[in-house]
Amino acid sequence: MLEIKHILKGKAIIVLGFILVIGLIMRVYNFEKSFAFAHDQDLYSWITKDIVVNKHLRTVGQITSVDGVFIGPLYYYIMALSYLLFGMNPVSAIVPLTFVGLLTIISFYILGKKYFSKRVGLIMAFIYAVSYGAALYDKWSCPTELAILWTVWFLYVILGMFRKNLKLMPFFGVLAGLTYHIHIALLPVLLIPILAYFMSGGKFKENLKQIKVKNILITLLLFMLVSSPFWIFELKHNFSQVRSVITASQKDLGQPVGFVKFKKVVNASAIEMQQRLLIGLPIKPVEIVWPIFLLVTCVVYKFKKIKGKELIAFFIWFFIIGLAQYTSKRIVSEYYFTNYLAIFVIIVSLFLDIFLSKKYLDKVVFGIGGIYLIANFSWLVKITNQNNDSYLYKKQLVEYIRADQLKKGYPCIGVNYVAKFGDGVGFRYLFWYKGVEIIKPSGSVPTYNVIVPWETSASEISEKFGRFGVVLPVQKEASNNEWCKAKENQLDPLLGYTE
Repeated sequence: MLEIKHILKGKAIIVLGFILVIGLIMRVYNFEKSFAFAHDQDLYSWITKDIVVNKHLRTVGQITSVDGVFIGPLYYYIMALSYLLFGMNPVSAIVPLTFVGLLTIISFYILGKKYFSKRVGLIMAFIYAVSYGAALYDKWSCPTELAILWTVWFLYVILGMFRKNLKLMPFFGVLAGLTYHIHIALLPVLLIPILAYFMSGGKFKENLKQIKVKNILITLLLFMLVSSPFWIFELKHNFSQVRSVITASQKDLGQPVGFVKFKKVVNASAIEMQQRLLIGLPIKPVEIVWPIFLLVTCVVYKFKKIKGKELIAFFIWFFIIGLAQYTSKRIVSEYYFTNYLAIFVIIVSLFLDIFLSKKYLDKVVFGIGGIYLIANFSWLVKITNQNNDSYLYKKQLVEYIRADQLKKGYPCIGVNYVAKFGDGVGFRYLFWYKGVEIIKPSGSVPTYNVIVPWETSASEISEKFGRFGVVLPVQKEASNNEWCKAKENQLDPLLGYTE
C-alpha cells in the first residue's frame, strides 16, 4: 500500500541515511542528562512494573487530566517490552523513544515523497531530524509522544483521500482506534479524511457508490480491534469514562472565556510551534508565528505547490483543534497543539522547495539548512548541559541514599521532599529499582530529606546532585522489620496510578 521499496531508491536513500544519523545524534546525545524523569515517567514506570512484575494485563494506562478518564495501554506495553529486556532499567526507554523518533523522520520523508516530491520529502525529514525541539519532544517519554507519528500518517490518509484512494480506509480505521492510546484530543480531526474524500471532486452520490460495504466493515472491525481495551474497560465499568467526560464538560473550572481564552489558544499553539522548530530562538511576541506562517502559506499556494482543497483541510484541522480547546473547560496547555507540527513542516518544506528550484537561490536554501543544523547542535549541547534536574542527578541521589542506608543498616527508610509542588517527583520508581524500601516518613523511621533546590538549605545538606540536595537522618538506630512491613506505614499510590 505504501510502496516503501519504490520510495527509498537511488541517491535519496543515501541522503535520508545521513539525515537519520543526524536525527539519531540529536536524540541519544548525553541521554541521561537530558532525560526528564519526572512524574509522568515515574508513573509509566510503575505501570510498566505492574505489567512485567505483577503480570497484570491492563486495559488502561494512567488517568488523564479529566477525572475518571484514562489513556489507552499501548505505550505502556511498548515500554514494558524494553524494561523486560533490560532488567527494568528506566534508561531502557531510550530504545523505544529513539525508534519512534527515527520512524517519524522516515514517515515525514514518505509523506512528502508520496504527495509532493522526493526533494520535499527529504526537506521534511531534515527539518524534523535536525530540530532539537522535535528531538526533545521525542525524549519526553510519555504516551502522547506518539502523537506526531500518528499525525504524519493521518495526513497521509487525508491527502490520499483527496486522490480517492479508498484502499487507505482500513489504515484509517487503525489510526482512528489508536487515538484512545495516544491522545483523545485528536478525536476532533477524525472526520477530516471523510470530508477530504467528498471534497476530491465528482458528485456526492457517485462518490458514495464507490465506497464498498466490505471496506467499511473492515475499517470498523480494525477500529474496534485496536480500540478494544477501551470498550472492554467501559463494559466492565458501566461506561464510567464516557460518563466522566460528560461530567467534566459541565464542570466550570473558572478558566477564562471570550477573547482572553481565544488569545490563550493562539499563544499556546504559537509557543508549541516555536518550541518544536526554533527552541533556542525566543520569538516576541510569540503570536507572530501565525502571521508568518499564513504569509508563507500564501506564497506556497501562489506557486501552486499545494492544492487549495488540501489547504482547506489543513485549516479545518487547525480550526477544530483550536475550537475544541477554546470551548473546553479544561486548562489550555501547549502540548494539545503538537499535532499542528506536521502541517507546519509540510508548508515550510514546500516554501523552501520553491527556492531550490530557482537558479542561485538553491545555494541560499542550503545555507539556511547549514545554519539551522549548526544552531540546533549548539542548542542540543547548551540546553542539555544546563539541565540540572534530569534523570542523571536523580539516579545519583538515589544511589547516594542507598549506599548510606546499607552502611547504617536501615531495613527501610522514609523520604521527605522539601520542594514546591511538582518539583519533588521522579524518584519513587528509582528507589524501587535500586532496592530501597521506603515507607511513610515518621519519627520511628530514618528519614532522608531531599531539598529542591538545594540552595534553600545549603548549610544543612550533606551532598548535592544537580539542583537536588540530601539531608541525612538524625536517627542512629534502624527501625525494626515489623514497622517496615506494617500496612498502615506503606506509601500511597502515585498520583494517577490505578490497578
